[in-house]
Amino acid sequence: MKVKLILMGLLLGFFVGGCTTVKVAQLTDEEIQERIEQDLVNMFEAQEPVIKPITLQEAIARVLKYNLDRRVKLMEIAVSQRIHELTNYNMLPMLALDAGYNSRSNYSGGSSQSLLTGRESLEASTSQERQYHTVALNLVWNVLDFGISHISAKQKANDVMIARERLRRVSQNVIRDVHDAFWRAVAAQKLLESVNSLLKEAQLARENSRILEKQRLQNPEIALNYQKRLLGTVRQLLNLQEGLILAKEQLAALINLPPGTRYKIAIPDDDDKLPELAVSLKELERLTLIQQPELLSEDYTQRINKLEVKKAFLRMFPGLEISFGAETNSNKFLYNKDWLHAGLRVTWNLLNVFTGGPAAKREAESHVVLSNHRRMALTMAVLTQTWLSHKRFLLSVEDFKLAEELYSVNRKLNELTEKAQKARVRSQLDVIFMRTQTLMARMVRENSYAEVRAAFAQVYHSIGLDLLPENLTIHEIMTSDETEKYMDPADNPTLIEDLPTLIKEIDKKR
Repeated sequence: MKVKLILMGLLLGFFVGGCTTVKVAQLTDEEIQERIEQDLVNMFEAQEPVIKPITLQEAIARVLKYNLDRRVKLMEIAVSQRIHELTNYNMLPMLALDAGYNSRSNYSGGSSQSLLTGRESLEASTSQERQYHTVALNLVWNVLDFGISHISAKQKANDVMIARERLRRVSQNVIRDVHDAFWRAVAAQKLLESVNSLLKEAQLARENSRILEKQRLQNPEIALNYQKRLLGTVRQLLNLQEGLILAKEQLAALINLPPGTRYKIAIPDDDDKLPELAVSLKELERLTLIQQPELLSEDYTQRINKLEVKKAFLRMFPGLEISFGAETNSNKFLYNKDWLHAGLRVTWNLLNVFTGGPAAKREAESHVVLSNHRRMALTMAVLTQTWLSHKRFLLSVEDFKLAEELYSVNRKLNELTEKAQKARVRSQLDVIFMRTQTLMARMVRENSYAEVRAAFAQVYHSIGLDLLPENLTIHEIMTSDETEKYMDPADNPTLIEDLPTLIKEIDKKR
């Protein structure tokens, strides 16, 4: 018998040792390569190809449908909803099915001893078979757990709403970024060809100057100063070229086009028209307090914290457990092998009433107070953001007007320089230098206009207005035509460009 026990102990030791030993393995090159290939496919699959110049509407449609950051927030909402559904199931009673088989090497048995005489009053006997099986089905419901689970389900429902507000903010972020990148890409498309042409002309003038210097047909000092100015001009043009190229790449990244994709921008007909903000700053502040996703998220967080106070209060009450079940046992010695049972039990941790419970309640209440202060601080921050965005828009309009005037002056100077060069009064270098200055003034003007558009979009972003209606699903955001349908205030006055009408629509929802 001892040998058997020793062998069983050794076998159990080897089994436990094998189960608890797990080796750490590095990722193989094949696994990494498989992950790379799969990610590259998943990132860009099922996307509509770019077959025509991209309009602002199509850029917005693509960023809402294909942007990876927004996809992450959509998945967070899905996860929050699954957690909420799972929490709802916690309110159900526990229905447990228990089945088992029991076996032993010998019979269990026992004898009795008289408490009066101390003599054995019953010879050894058994009432249990060596092998038998049992089946039990029990329904258990704890009223206190139900109440706590009900509150937890409400908290998870508010978590879903917080995830939706985060999605709103991410959508607003990417739409704002698309506005910024699109108008800078418009400027790039307008100017890039002119920059490249002027860059070639400057490079050619520099090579000619070097030839004249080598052939000693020009004073070395004059030639070197000429080349110095040309090099400074080329450097300015290269910096300008870099900024223009990056603008289109940034837009491509936002709308999830593969890096290096060649595409064109559809330049709007009203690309010189200044947007108007026909709403007072006070009205913008009112909209901010109503629509801002961060503020609404704090409202939902405060709901969660208040519900946590209720949970802490409920935990101080006794738990009432109701049970009902049915059991069967194959033991032949039993008189009744099948039976039903019911029970009612109350459990109460009295120490929790005087110690842990009140402390947990005070902690939950402190989170409510903290949430109030955090929301007030956030309110100040978003109001300041709205004020700054409004001020930035007004300043950007003034800056654009100055940039436009500066470009007009440079353009006139360029015309005079070209005429003077034809009359052999000014040199080719003066013409190239003046063209560069004019081109840079035009670039400043285009960038300034892009800033106006970006500042206008920032106003919408700061007050938390949604560009598209809530009932529009992601599958409906497919083409520029469908998106433009929702963005046209003549067809649907709940969207962009008509801010006073938007305000009326928000008031109706309230």
